[in-house]
This record gives sequence, C-alpha cells and structure tokens, in this order.
Amino acid sequence: MKTNRFLASSAMLVAMLAAVPVAAQTAPAAPPADTETEASNNEIIVTANKREQALNDVGLTITAATGESLGERGIKGPEDLAKLVPGFTFTQSIYSTPVYTLRGIGLYDATFGAAPSVSIYTDEVPRNVPLMSDGLDLDIQRLEVLKGPQGTLFGQSSTGGAINYIVGKPTDTFEVGGFASYERFDRFELSGHVSGPLTDTLRARLAVKGVTGGAYQRSFSRPDDENGKERKLMGRFSLEFEPLSAVKFLFTATGARDRSDPLASQYAGTNLNIYGTQAALTASGNPYGYVDAARYAELTTPTSPGYDASFLGRQTVVAGRLSSPNAGVRAGANALLGTPISDSARGADWGDGLLGKSDNDYYQFALRSDFSVSDTVTITSTTAYAKKNIEYAQDLDGTTARVVDVPLDGYVKSFNQELRIAGDMGAVNWIVGGSFDNIKTEQNNFFFLGDYSANSDLITLTRNNYNSKQKTFGLFGNIEAELGSNFTVQGGIRYTKNELDALYCYNDPPEDTAQGTALVFGSALNSVPITILPGQCFPTTGDLLLGTAQSTLVPVASSLDQDNVSFRIGANYKFDGGTLLYATVSQGYKAGIFSAIGASRVNQYSPATQEKVIAYEAGFKAPLGDRRVQLNGAAFYYDYSDKQVRGRIQDTVFGLLEKMLNVPGSYIWGLEGEFTAEPVDGLNFSAGATYLKSKVTDDYSATPDGLAIYNAQGFTGNFKGSKLPYTPKFSANFDAQYEANLSSDMKAFVGGTLVYQGKQNATFETAVLRADDFVIPSYTTLDLRAGIAAEDDRWRVSVFGRNVTNESYITAVSTYLDTLVRYRGKPAIYGVSVQFKY
Repeated sequence: MKTNRFLASSAMLVAMLAAVPVAAQTAPAAPPADTETEASNNEIIVTANKREQALNDVGLTITAATGESLGERGIKGPEDLAKLVPGFTFTQSIYSTPVYTLRGIGLYDATFGAAPSVSIYTDEVPRNVPLMSDGLDLDIQRLEVLKGPQGTLFGQSSTGGAINYIVGKPTDTFEVGGFASYERFDRFELSGHVSGPLTDTLRARLAVKGVTGGAYQRSFSRPDDENGKERKLMGRFSLEFEPLSAVKFLFTATGARDRSDPLASQYAGTNLNIYGTQAALTASGNPYGYVDAARYAELTTPTSPGYDASFLGRQTVVAGRLSSPNAGVRAGANALLGTPISDSARGADWGDGLLGKSDNDYYQFALRSDFSVSDTVTITSTTAYAKKNIEYAQDLDGTTARVVDVPLDGYVKSFNQELRIAGDMGAVNWIVGGSFDNIKTEQNNFFFLGDYSANSDLITLTRNNYNSKQKTFGLFGNIEAELGSNFTVQGGIRYTKNELDALYCYNDPPEDTAQGTALVFGSALNSVPITILPGQCFPTTGDLLLGTAQSTLVPVASSLDQDNVSFRIGANYKFDGGTLLYATVSQGYKAGIFSAIGASRVNQYSPATQEKVIAYEAGFKAPLGDRRVQLNGAAFYYDYSDKQVRGRIQDTVFGLLEKMLNVPGSYIWGLEGEFTAEPVDGLNFSAGATYLKSKVTDDYSATPDGLAIYNAQGFTGNFKGSKLPYTPKFSANFDAQYEANLSSDMKAFVGGTLVYQGKQNATFETAVLRADDFVIPSYTTLDLRAGIAAEDDRWRVSVFGRNVTNESYITAVSTYLDTLVRYRGKPAIYGVSVQFKY
C-alpha cells in the first residue's frame, strides 16, 4: 500500500516530465562550471555534498539563492523563508522558540535545547538548536535549503532537511558595503562590512548590524503600552590564513546581543465561559459566558471523548472570583474571562510590566582547517564552540491576569567537532569522517499562577528547573561515482550514537514568601497531606485525589541512550542538453528528546524516543530555452515511525498536562515544483509550490504506560487517520521583477512576492475527535518593491511594502491551562532602504 502511494506520486511526476527529455536533447550542451561562487549563466554553486557543485548537477531537491536575492525579497531570517522555499513553514512555540518545518516535518517544542527536525548551519557548522538562530541574516553570500533526510553528511537529526547559510568570506581585494533602512513603527536597521588582505597570506572580514524599533503590538487595557520593539546588535569577524597553497585556516567569531520584546500572544477565548443552559449561565453571574449546550455536554459527560474531569470545579472557582471582595482576585477573573479577542495583528494584552526587554546573548567561535594532502585528497576539520544565554518573560494566557505568566532564564552550550577526508578522483568522489557533538542546557521557568482556575488549594508560584546533556558520536562515509558520461550513482551511510541525560525539579521556590515555609497538599485533595519544603521537588507518583500521591522531594533524573544507522542511495542521469533526472532512497533518524515540562506527575518526564523516516524521492532539473527557463520537479514519500510530538494527558486536578510522545506510524507524500524564467532581458519570474498529504497510519490513543492521549482541544480517543499537525496541503510562492535601463549607468526596477500558505491544524483531529479551535486558516501575503540602482549594482535605493494588503494571519495556535492563544504575523510594513558596495 505504501509502495503504491509512492508509485502514484511518481506517475504524476512522470506526466510532468513528458516533454522534458525532448527539450533537453535540443537545448545546447551545458558549458563547464566555473569553480568560483557561480557557474556560467549565473547558475548557483552549492555545497550540499560538502563539495562545490553546480546546482543542476546535484541529485537532491535544493532551493538556493544568493544574498542579493534574499535582500530583494525582504528575507531577513528563517522566519521569512516561505517567500523563497515552497513547503517551508515557520511557527513560534509558546516560549517564543522558533519551529522550522519542511514538507510537514518539524518538531513543535518549547524546550531551549530541543533537537530540531530541520537543522540550521552556518558554513556547515551546526546551530544545534533553533534558539541559536541569532545573526543568521548577517552578511550572507548564499543560502541552501536541502529537503528530506540529511543524516548521512550533515547528521544533527536532520530528518526534515538542512538549512545552510554561507556567509561572506575575507577577500583578496579591498571591499566595503553598507545597508540602511527605515520602516513603519520606527524600525531602523543599519549594517555594513569591510573586507580585504592584511598580508600576502592573511585576509580579514568584519560585518556588523544593528536593529532598533518596530513595536507594533498595543495593549487593550493600557493603550499607551506597546510591545514588539527590536533591540539587536550582531557582528562577525573572520580571519583567513593561507600560509601555503595546500593549507588554509578560516577562523570565525560571531556574537549577537538581543534585548528585544518577546511577542505577546493574543487571547482567543476560554472554555470556562461555556454553559449548558441559560439558567445555569444566569446563576453563575458570569457576564462573559455563553450557552453552547453541545460543547458543554462534551466537556461534562464522562462518556464523551471531550470530557474534562476538572472543568466544572475550575469553572465554579473562576466564576466565584468575579464577586470576590478582593479587588485583585476580581480583576484577574474578569481578565481571564473577558479579555477582547483580536482579529488584527496589533491588538493584544499581557501582564503589566511582565514583557519588555529580553536579555539574550549568543556567541560562537569556529575554526575550519583544510589540508590538501595531494591533488586529489583533502583533510578538513571544523571545530566550534557556542553559547546562548537566555532571559526573558512570556505571557501564555494573553491577558492581564496571572493565569500563567512565565519568566524564563537559562543557557545552551554546544561543542562540535568534525574531521573528514575527501577524495576527488575525477569519476569518483568520496568522503569519510567522524563527528562529535556535546550540548548542555539549563532552563528555569517560573510560573505565576495566581489567577489559574486550579490553584485554590495549591500554589500561586512554581519553578521548573531543567538540565540536560546530549552527546552525539557519528561515523560517516559517502561516495559518488560516474558510470559513463551521463550516469552517476551515490551512496552514503552514518552510524550515530546519542546519549541523553535530564534532571528535573518542579518546586515551590524559596523566594515565594507568600507560601510560607512549606507547601501542604491538604485533605481536600488527599487523605494523607503531603508537606513539601520550599525548593523541594513535588512531581508525584500516584493520584492526589485518591490519596496515593507521593512526592519525589529530590530532582528526577532520567537518561536515554540510543543508536542508529542512516543511509542514502541515489542515481542521476543527465541528458546532453543539461536535464538531470534523479532518484533517492534515504533513511534518517532524529535523536530522542526530553522536554522542559513543568510536571505534576513524574511520568510526564519520560522522553520521546528517536524517530525514524524512510524517504523515497524522484525528480528532475531541466534548464530549457538556452537556460532562460529552469523547471524542477519532485515526488516524494516519507514513511515515518515514532514521530515525536508534544502531546497531552489528563489530570483530574490540573486538567490537560503536557508530555512528549511518539506517534507509532504515519506518512507524508507530496509533489513539488519550481519554475524560473527570464523571457526577455530584465524580466525575471520564479514560482514554487508544494502539495502534501499526511496521515497517522497506526493506532495512536494511549501512552506506553496506559495513559489516554488527548489533542489540544481536549478530545481523547484513537487519532488514527488524522493529518499530522502543521502540514498544510498546499503552499506556494511567486516572485517577479523587471529592470530597465534609465541611462548608461543607472537602471530602475519594480517587483513583488506573493506567498500562499494553505489551511493547517495545530493538533491532531478526526471527524469525531475535533480540534476546531486549532485550525490555522489559509492566508496570502503580498510584498512589493521598486527603486533605482547603478547598472553594476554598486548602489541601490528601494521603497518597499511587506504584507501590503494588511492580511491578518495566524502562524500558531496553542493552549496552556485556562486559555486559548494565537500568534499572528506582522501587519503591513512599508519603508525605504539604501545600500552600496565598493
């Protein structure tokens, strides 16, 4: 059945290919590629196989762009890549940690040190976790996005793909460049670089950037309170030393300081306002409540898949606070139940004084050493150390109430070492090597829960201390051989061993003086009260209501050691006219993961084990019409085992609690196409589209220890047949630009970018187990640009608009404890920019 799906996808691809070989045979033969940064006819050189190759010679699905092209489209960082890469989605998790997804493969998790499914690299050096994405838009020479499992050469759990930023290098001649822009909401950006030789053997490059302003969010309750201001400073210094023609060292130091405001979530409602009858609503005295008999029945009927055992008790508590003599308690209940729901990107609310300047810093030191042992063999070593310090706050309820206000702090440290030997024997290219990664994280989450509906007998402030260590060892090899002048085969394999350790302590912090000297789970909850001193850990075994709960009192330690073998085999055939046909079969793994979950039960801490994907892909790359047209297409099928997700289990006191889970079996199949054309001089078009279909194929209803699994809407049952979250069926982008000469040394240009993102769901759902609140509607954004430039592009002046139609679109939906919240993209932005290079 799975094979049939892939064959069906391949058949559709063959239909797309029908006329390509004929056109390829009549097209002129491809000229030899230049060995510098670009091939002839402006074909981009990529390093997807860790060696320089023309893009059309690589039998992989790759989207690549120069730094100039990224700048024209307003692509600042990974969050903007949907403008370029079909099938890419960016999502913000509940703690503002970024989530990157390619072709439906990604991991939605808020842990600082969570290993991603889509890995990011700078010059092949890993940014081990998405939180280490600082400075990625600084002085970029080229971007390469590799789709599908990349575990053989890139490792790093790249089951979804790899994003490699190639940065500017020191130059043999003096070079200087600069960029400045001013845009709506008083956002100002200034950047520049200088590069050149210091001696005959030593070259250097310095790039810096600063960003300030841009606060576009406004508080409902405090109209003068704004949020979203950026305060960023970043820099990179590179030294290239070439004492001998066969020896080269490249040292790079990158630093970034971020004092920006974290994005505020937008309140989207609460189940606590739902009543079964008008009489019950009237009796409650809740002016924000409404009658929804069907949903109320789902929440309160024990046999319903949407039953919430804690709902009635929590609703009664919050409704009772509306008439409390304590003004603070009364105000919190009103905010929890009655905060406005915004349909625009600008309106939001948050606790007074909670959000504001973050205190985040990042630095990385990297050394690449290349030794040419002979004309055909090179030894390469890459060594890197990086650290990200984090301190900021998040309002996870989207209101001024303290339902769940979360100040966070911690760090992520990483050390990476790779050593490889590569050989170029003409018809055969090979690589063998090994790698070691060591990642340490600390994450401390404070939870202010004073207005939380379930805190009446418990506590108003808690802290989760989480520490983790991950060591990864890898051995890999790859070979590519030409079997004749047009046929090439490739094979790669990697052995990986992962060792993970985690330490948890969820506690009542000593600084919580309001709680006194001890926390007591009283007789209302269990027959034998549990007394826990400040700082002692209180995740429990057993059940609070049944009196069988026992606290850990000390941190909970857990470990997970696993290994795997990933591989890729492929074959390419290139017609004399330049068209490339390729097919690959690859197997990839993503390391197991612990999550920084503040647990009420010890079993919430159990990790998700490693996930596995077997990917089948076939595609073509066709340069046509004297290379004025490029047509690429691919069909793929991903067979997933144990896909990692952040799911939920039910607790009778606290409601839905988070837990890392594995989906036993699922698949994704799809079609993808890219098209570029220059029909006449000065006019350029590009378009890309991805179609996806995903499905859970095995039973997915309970954890291995027998706990029922819930979706984010609160429904439980078997989610077999559900689509995978954050997997839009269709996404596409289109870009066009026209340039015309105004004089012999000046030209004008006008262009635009259109992006469509299809409807998706942020959680699992079936026809019975619904998740209506978690639908992310489809949306379309339009960017426009125009300006003048020097004929040789030494200077450029532009006016631009981003999201000029002011589309109000949702990027993520989440719920945490009592409220539903959404995150939205930015409103319409317009501005002007100036840049130069010499």
